[in-house]
Amino acid sequence: MTSKARLLLLFIILAVKGTGQTDFATEQLLSIATTEEEIYKKIVEDPDFYNDVDLERRINELVQSYRAYLIDNPKDVNALILYGKLLRRVGERDQAFTAFLKADELDPKIAVVKQQIGTHLAEEGRGKAALPFYLQATDFEPDVAIYHFGLGQLLYRYRDEFISEKLFTRDALDREMMKAFRKAASLEPDNFDFQMRLGEAYYDQNSPDWKAALLHWKKMRDNLDEGIDFEIINLHYARVLGKLGRAQEAREICQTVVHPKLQKSKQQVLSEITLH
Repeated sequence: MTSKARLLLLFIILAVKGTGQTDFATEQLLSIATTEEEIYKKIVEDPDFYNDVDLERRINELVQSYRAYLIDNPKDVNALILYGKLLRRVGERDQAFTAFLKADELDPKIAVVKQQIGTHLAEEGRGKAALPFYLQATDFEPDVAIYHFGLGQLLYRYRDEFISEKLFTRDALDREMMKAFRKAASLEPDNFDFQMRLGEAYYDQNSPDWKAALLHWKKMRDNLDEGIDFEIINLHYARVLGKLGRAQEAREICQTVVHPKLQKSKQQVLSEITLH
């Protein structure tokens, strides 16, 4: 949990005082959440800080603390969310799902709850069931990039099912997928993973707009210093140049890719350019 996330958590927990929750319960939940934050902060700073036995003991204590708290405060949505997230983190996915379903029953308009339910359903192979939850998450909090990114990933992963079930035509699905990835990338322009996935999504389309793809990769090139990431982008840039019939330019860009780990990918791009 980042400092920003902790401040948000504190704000949320303190806000529930107006809903009938006691100061004692508020402080109790904040104490549990702070303990959890400190444990994972230590792990980030030093992965070997806890041995396996000590870490398991501390996590079990956290789980029991949330359970004891929820016995006394069974309608605390914030506690259910925190508890569910902890359970997912330690691999207790089914129990986490139960916690999120309970939170959704208590308050059906929380984006992160919709996202977590959708994620569980998607992991269970239930893409059609997951879709409305992802859509609701983006509706409830349209300025949160990860919800749009998750929607794009869902549309890509289950595209064959969605098309066969006639939820989308192929063109409509491609449009919605690109819209989701584009929104995520625009909300977090400095997120390299989001920018990469947007660029790669052009390859996933039935009728890609290669000119738009080229502009995207060029923008990424212009914002990077030399290094392996820059060379990875160059390979994508060259690949799209090849798609546009600009083979000579594409080959020249490929020659700038010298990192040993990228030589296989470089040859694949060169072979693809030759085929075009």
